[in-house]
Amino acid sequence: MSDQKDLLDLLPEIKAVPKEQIKQCDMPVGIYLHECEKLHTRASADLPQLTAVGMTAELLAKLLPYTGALRTAESNWAELNTIREENKEAWKAEWPAFLEFRTDLIENMDFAYRNNEALLKKLAVIKQGDSHADAIQDMANLSVLGKANLAPLEAIYYDITLIDKAAEDADRMSGLLGAVNGHMYVDDEIKVIRDQAFTLTKQVVDEIRKYGRFVFRKDPDHAKSYSSKYSRDKSSAYRKKLAEQAQE
Repeated sequence: MSDQKDLLDLLPEIKAVPKEQIKQCDMPVGIYLHECEKLHTRASADLPQLTAVGMTAELLAKLLPYTGALRTAESNWAELNTIREENKEAWKAEWPAFLEFRTDLIENMDFAYRNNEALLKKLAVIKQGDSHADAIQDMANLSVLGKANLAPLEAIYYDITLIDKAAEDADRMSGLLGAVNGHMYVDDEIKVIRDQAFTLTKQVVDEIRKYGRFVFRKDPDHAKSYSSKYSRDKSSAYRKKLAEQAQE
């Protein structure tokens, strides 16, 4: 069964995990997935001993499908983050030119409409506000104003095609702004699903590890395979750092 199919098959169960019960992964998800696979190999070899103390084979059978679902959910989340980073870079690259275009358009309209008080008042209203969203809306409004009053712009030989470009640029920058900032205001379903998939997987992993540590409690080296190497190494590094600081 493919990882993608694992996610699709398990999606109802994954989405059923209450948000208030979601756990966060305390290590890179890729490392956690690797540890899950190693745990499955170890527990499969030890299955007779584990089932002898009450662990069911069904519990172990859940591990690989859950791991596959989590891997796909993590890939989906990583892909979304990649797209966001690309949008951020596009925004950074295009925003200065967009502002310069807006300023130039306003200056040309100020001059073209210099003898029309009504149009100058409309232009003054458009220029109000200084946020990103304001600047984008300004461009859309400037395009509408320009299309409705082309003659004065043509009289100063302004490139009329730029009026349409203003609307197009406003639409594009609005989309980029939404893509960059939208996730700040709502929970990302893709991330929630990733976290729910992790929570389900963690429940199985933790339970198998508890059985393993109990069964092999008199064999420390064997029992160690039922704990996280990443967490052990992290704890060891922390203790080493504390010891070094104490000697300073």
